[in-house]
Amino acid sequence: MPTISAVLGDITAQEVDAIVNPANRAMRGGGGVDGAIHRAGGPAILRDCVARFPDGLATGDAGWTTAGDLPARWVIHAVGPNHGAGERDRSLLVSCYRRALAVADELGARSVAFPLISAGVFGWPRADAIAAAVDTVAAATTGVGEVRLVARDEDVHRQVRAAVTLRCPPPVGEGTVGALFDRDPTQYGLRGDAYLWRELRARFAGTPLPSDWFTLRKLVTDAIEQTVGEPLSTRGDRPWHDGTAAVHVPAFDPGHGMSAGAVHIPWWVHTGLPILLDRYDRERRGRG
Repeated sequence: MPTISAVLGDITAQEVDAIVNPANRAMRGGGGVDGAIHRAGGPAILRDCVARFPDGLATGDAGWTTAGDLPARWVIHAVGPNHGAGERDRSLLVSCYRRALAVADELGARSVAFPLISAGVFGWPRADAIAAAVDTVAAATTGVGEVRLVARDEDVHRQVRAAVTLRCPPPVGEGTVGALFDRDPTQYGLRGDAYLWRELRARFAGTPLPSDWFTLRKLVTDAIEQTVGEPLSTRGDRPWHDGTAAVHVPAFDPGHGMSAGAVHIPWWVHTGLPILLDRYDRERRGRG
């Protein structure tokens, strides 16, 4: 499995072996990211498209051209399904990522940057576009070692990062705060709590355990409050079943229903934090 990262930035500026262009079937440039890649790469990309793909490409397929003036070596053009025009077969979207990685393997590319295919002008629902990208790349058998999922919009980037963290949690060091999150709780409060748990695990993956219980509690509490945007004290004393005690965090919303993206503050105050502090206490006693 390649290492997957969420990148906030311009895909045309990525210094990788190959960038992926969400092309249309004609393979002659277009709007959105497709147009931006052709403009930044110059006319050499279009000339190569005409020469290599005189009849274009089928939806779900991919092929490569020169990258022209781009910092990448190649552009891999993947034709995504146009959701707005009625192409709603998810397997075609999944095929774009699989075929793009297969083409990268043919080229010997070891680093590839993807946009969210079909999530722009083609109108594929964002949450599912993110899920298709992360799940397909994570499950791929490929020689590509690094995959970047690039978004220019900060909100989209946060959603991609949350999905990557949930699906592909980074390794954590021994004796770190992140290691306290290694074993998931038996049950979370709401769906957003699982995302936040793994977000905190990633954030503290290299942070050494503090010397005392109070410092740890403040460290984790501050991180939770920064993420949800309010103090835990404002809702922490409410019962677990109180729906108004939940805070919706858009970055954690995969679009799966009423509780999608919801972080339940009382769960963290009465369950999540005590679990972490108990693990900390046992870790310190074990080292004593």
